[in-house]
Amino acid sequence: MKILDRIAADEEISQLKKELKKKTGQSLGFNYDCYTGIEDYKEHLRMCVKAGKIIVRPQDEKARNRFASVIKK
Repeated sequence: MKILDRIAADEEISQLKKELKKKTGQSLGFNYDCYTGIEDYKEHLRMCVKAGKIIVRPQDEKARNRFASVIKK
């Protein structure tokens, strides 16, 4: 089973994504550059739901900065 299939089948992730969308109006997708695996993604979702906002972690900034020159053009 591929990682995206496993994420789609995970009930806790589905519930966390719904709660986050309800609280913030935003969603948090899975990105291979930001997460070491499903548990890391799930933990980030939990943190965001608890805080009621999208939390940007240092590894998220690093991934965004890698593509900054491409995005700006």
